[in-house]
Amino acid sequence: MKALAVLYAGTLSRYALQPVSAGKSAFARCLESASRFPGVSEILVAGSESLASAIPSGLSVPVRTQNPSAPGIASLFELMAAASPGFDSIYFSWADCPYLDVSLTSSLAEKHTRYFAEYTFADGYPYGLTPDILASGIVPIITKLAQNEQGPVTRSVVFDTVKKDINSFDIETDLAPVDARYLRLALSCDTKRNHQLCESLSGITADNYASFIAGRERSLRTLPSYYAVQVSARCPHECVFCPYPGLCRSAARSAPGIPATERRDYMQVADFRNIVAKIEAFSGDAVVSLSLWGECSYHPDLAELAAAVLEWPSLSLLIETTGIGWRKETLETIAALVHAAPARTNGQAAVNWIVSLDAVSSACYAKLHRADEASFREALACTESLHALFPGAVWPQFIRMKENEEELEAFYRFWKEKTGTVIIQKHDHFCKTIEDRRVADLSPLKRFPCWHLKRDLCILVDGTVPLCKEDVFAHVSAGNAHSDSFETVWSRIGERYGSHCSGLYEGLCGDCDEYYTYNF
Repeated sequence: MKALAVLYAGTLSRYALQPVSAGKSAFARCLESASRFPGVSEILVAGSESLASAIPSGLSVPVRTQNPSAPGIASLFELMAAASPGFDSIYFSWADCPYLDVSLTSSLAEKHTRYFAEYTFADGYPYGLTPDILASGIVPIITKLAQNEQGPVTRSVVFDTVKKDINSFDIETDLAPVDARYLRLALSCDTKRNHQLCESLSGITADNYASFIAGRERSLRTLPSYYAVQVSARCPHECVFCPYPGLCRSAARSAPGIPATERRDYMQVADFRNIVAKIEAFSGDAVVSLSLWGECSYHPDLAELAAAVLEWPSLSLLIETTGIGWRKETLETIAALVHAAPARTNGQAAVNWIVSLDAVSSACYAKLHRADEASFREALACTESLHALFPGAVWPQFIRMKENEEELEAFYRFWKEKTGTVIIQKHDHFCKTIEDRRVADLSPLKRFPCWHLKRDLCILVDGTVPLCKEDVFAHVSAGNAHSDSFETVWSRIGERYGSHCSGLYEGLCGDCDEYYTYNF
């Protein structure tokens, strides 16, 4: 089998060129592994010719670099199609994967040849251990399938393109003996977070990954990828399914007995800008939500908050809203900011919107949100306006509860057809602190460490950092985002995560039903 290895480096980050575990860079390691794949006689680096200086010497096969004619999926496949004549097979991987496993790849290649497969891949392993393998004859076919795809090249670009006409291809897979997909591990040096992960998992292979990970659960927690910030404390509703109104009235921390509908405190722009700068410096990339508690539309300078996030290309916005209180000018200003913002480097859209509707009928909406029909009409109108301004980035949300279960199907069908995007969310009883309105128990049979302690960091309006969103008013405080370093607060939260790794679920954690849900 004469094979070509194609390593995509079109959007290679600086972390791919930094040493991993005091050794060679991910880019260099990737090239060295690819040079040992069965039958490889040439490596094509699909990226800038400036990368030639980072190619290690002494490789057993020649390496050439070539940029696709334009950014995007179509141009990548066009480059592959042009390079494929004369080869039987093509290995495809991103060029920032330091732990490509030659042994498992050899097994895949043998299966690919023996069964005359057109597309072969491994499934269930941590991402970054194996390449995809394509028969060169199908490359022009999938190039045609991708001819109108101008979007960015993703990690799953080959599979996503093949599945457009999946029944037309002979496909082989190698299933992992232990399915690690639920861990969402990315053994790629594309972000500061994943570079840290690769540092901590040096020595991982396809043979030892399960036992290797099991002994290093604490190392799987790297840096936050999602920051939920409360920028405005006021909320238009006192929803029956939410703990926030009750706690506002209870004179708990940061809420001196003032109803949520009457609060007027909000985060100052300068303080928020300082937090955003600290987020970028600490995590490198992240999604920043303006909607931990309260309705962010009530913030007097919301567009400035959006601008503070969007000026960093590695950060994206998430705005979760009731759809109440928005001014047309604010929405249009945010749309203009998104249009003018530099391209995101974190793989996310510049902004996504979640609109909490939870009902189809005004009667059900009124019952859940304790709101009148005018509020329902305003929320629907806001959703329509958002869809017009931010197509593909608006997610009508339905929190599934006993009270609205009968409207679930109608809600899904209506908004799926209208916007193409819908979120169906389970009800959160906040560690049994409010009535449990869940329709079904979706929790796993076996508990594992909390995703939110592993990936999220929450910040209240006064800067207080609670343990997590479930700790609504920070009964367990990790510090203050204004005065403490993020290294400090993240380390304190990590102590509770360490307890989870030891099988201990203390305090609120013992009654939590959110540990298995995932944000970013």
